[in-house]
Amino acid sequence: MNRMHKTLAALTAAFLGNIALPAHAAIIIAEVDPSASGNTSYAGDWFELTNTGASTVDITDWRMDDNSNSCGLSRALSGVTSIAPGQSVVFIETADLPTKRDAFVASWFGGVAPAGFTVGSYSGAGVGLSTGGDAVNVFDGVGALITRIDFGASTTNVSFDNAAGFGDVLVSQLSVVGVNGAFLGTDAAHIETGSPGTVCAVPVPGPRGCSAARSVSARCAVVAPAEA
Repeated sequence: MNRMHKTLAALTAAFLGNIALPAHAAIIIAEVDPSASGNTSYAGDWFELTNTGASTVDITDWRMDDNSNSCGLSRALSGVTSIAPGQSVVFIETADLPTKRDAFVASWFGGVAPAGFTVGSYSGAGVGLSTGGDAVNVFDGVGALITRIDFGASTTNVSFDNAAGFGDVLVSQLSVVGVNGAFLGTDAAHIETGSPGTVCAVPVPGPRGCSAARSVSARCAVVAPAEA
């Protein structure tokens, strides 16, 4: 390779290395508990989004779906409009967020939430998470698939741990006390294992972002199925 070609290659590498990744590429689904709706006092399945990047991510109009994997069948994420760098936000399935949040905090933290603990919600027909195996898909406001995970049959009151930030994979790792911030909840009648609101092993974004984000070609057409 001659000097001109070497110089061109170096400039190209430098240019590509300085291209800013979309902030939303740093969002991962760090945790999910599909067993919570039928086995806890707060009775609501939940998942957690974590921002592994260095910039705040605006999640206005973001949506979620289960294993129908369809933006058109997805439901809105409510109660939270942005996720700060390093922040983990819990989203619970409920149409009454204030009441469900209080019950969740009582079950996990004895009624006193840690500083900065943030909870949002989603609700509607067709997005309940199955204990027999299911998925979580997260879409942005224009229908782009930000990240997704699949999971198999759940273990009662033990969340799935995806602190490693894998995207578009089958997650099987269960939360273990002392690993990635996991601890035991305080509800003696329904002792849970997980790390809602925190991840102690946030991955460093790679060239394509931690969550291997990918997009769909067009804005989704939101379908509103009849309520059961």
